[in-house]
Amino acid sequence: MKRHLVFLLTILVYTLSFSQLINLKGIRFNGNPPQMVIDVDGTIKPRFSIDYDEASRLLFIELPGTEAGNNFKSRVLNGNYIEKVNVVKYGNSTGVFAFLNKNVNFRTSYRTNPVRVVMDFSGKVNEKEYTIVIDAGHGGKDPGAVGFNKYHEKDIVFSVANYLRNELLRDFNVVMTRSTDNFVSLAQRPRAGNKSKSDMFISIHANADKSGKGSGFEAFYFSKKSSPYAERVASFENSFGAKYGEDSGDIAQIMGELAYKKNQEESIKLGENLASTYSKKLNMKNRGVHGANFAVLRGFDGPGVLLELGFISNKYDVWKLKQSKYQRLMAEEIADNIRKYFY
Repeated sequence: MKRHLVFLLTILVYTLSFSQLINLKGIRFNGNPPQMVIDVDGTIKPRFSIDYDEASRLLFIELPGTEAGNNFKSRVLNGNYIEKVNVVKYGNSTGVFAFLNKNVNFRTSYRTNPVRVVMDFSGKVNEKEYTIVIDAGHGGKDPGAVGFNKYHEKDIVFSVANYLRNELLRDFNVVMTRSTDNFVSLAQRPRAGNKSKSDMFISIHANADKSGKGSGFEAFYFSKKSSPYAERVASFENSFGAKYGEDSGDIAQIMGELAYKKNQEESIKLGENLASTYSKKLNMKNRGVHGANFAVLRGFDGPGVLLELGFISNKYDVWKLKQSKYQRLMAEEIADNIRKYFY
């Protein structure tokens, strides 16, 4: 008898728990004022808890004791405040994951007539969302490669970097690792980007070889493993650190393994697109994308590429590299690819 009673009580509790589930009708979004609204069926106030991870900009709303209707769906948005909403149903609870854009504040409240949970958004949405580091290679006592007719790499890349800054300032915050003809160590360059919490690192260089026959554009991303050719290029660029009193092998790699792989994937994607469009726009050889252990890239906590704009030792390439009209074209093409990457 007692066993039957326990069984009946269990069934009763189980049935009551389901009968008391609050029905969530759906999610809707308002533009003025900017809101995400969770509509509730009936008059019962739902319980909810809020968690927010600032690093990933992930807002989590948990609604225990709820049953989500068919209008509760994940979706991608194009608004100024929310990027994406994922809905997860588990047990007797519903979880809403909202990925917020940068510079967004939120406030959560419960309202009646009708019953709903409301997220009000505010913030300076017109602020520039992303920050780009532009690293003009070499500088000061470090001339970089000295090419045809004794053109110095540091001067050409500094000029292109300034054109690139002007192009990007319309849509991005920009950090320059050097704003004059001054020497900046390899360790200081990525550090400037990390300090400003930048989203991308672009290092501008010009290639060279002894034969004078090498030509074209190529992009490099940070990789622990590299081809013999990419290793030679990285060794050449890294050697300037040792030459001027810095052991690039001592620069701390701050990225964890997961971040390293993610940043590598993003950097490869950017490099491939750039190599394709830049070579067509400038009518220069596409030398592809390579992974190598560049000191200036491995210190940055995010996606980054080192761009060899052309060969300063090649007559054809340097003819374009030295002219302001082509330098502007180079900057425009790099800026266009950065915009496409983010927007």
